[in-house]
Amino acid sequence: MKKTFLFIAFISLSLTSLKAQENPETLFDGKLSFSNLGVFVDPGFQVTQVAGENTGYFLFRGGVTFGDKLSLGGFYGQMINDIRPATFENMLPPQAHMDSYQAGGFIEYTLQASKMVHLTFPLSFGIMELEVDEEGRDFDYEETKTFFVEPGAQVEVNLHRFARLHAGVGYRVMTGSIEDFPGVPEAGNALTFQIGLKMGVFNFNQLKNQ
Repeated sequence: MKKTFLFIAFISLSLTSLKAQENPETLFDGKLSFSNLGVFVDPGFQVTQVAGENTGYFLFRGGVTFGDKLSLGGFYGQMINDIRPATFENMLPPQAHMDSYQAGGFIEYTLQASKMVHLTFPLSFGIMELEVDEEGRDFDYEETKTFFVEPGAQVEVNLHRFARLHAGVGYRVMTGSIEDFPGVPEAGNALTFQIGLKMGVFNFNQLKNQ
């Protein structure tokens, strides 16, 4: 009789444990639906170094949020000032300068988005193109294209239900070349500083609660 009781108790505990395992705690708390999705656009600026020279990019990001925690999307950045690396001095005309763009995707985790001030952790990955340009030249020089990965951390402030200001730092790591040309210098690994303004509906549940 005692053995039967112990056996029944063991089975009961096993079933309880199995039921708990069937409903694990997840990133989206088991509530992923259209109402928990969101969309946003994010114009901004990035300051960094390319080929040892200070420069800036205008950045534009856009993405989808899941539960106002995880965001996925894409970005494009265009260099906003001409740079002339020191290596140009003895090999290229005075009018020659370097132009660049970057493009790719990102994944970003937001910590406690409901708080007025919170943190986000973006991870960007994509391609950076560097090209030598010369004013008055009928055709461009060759260019280089290089993969990069850029983890970062941002402080974000809720200005409005549909607007968030963010600023922070990252570190760009150049990982592998797609296209090389001897006269174009390498971009190099570098710190990055970003500021931007996210605008959108970060969680469609916000519209229901109006």
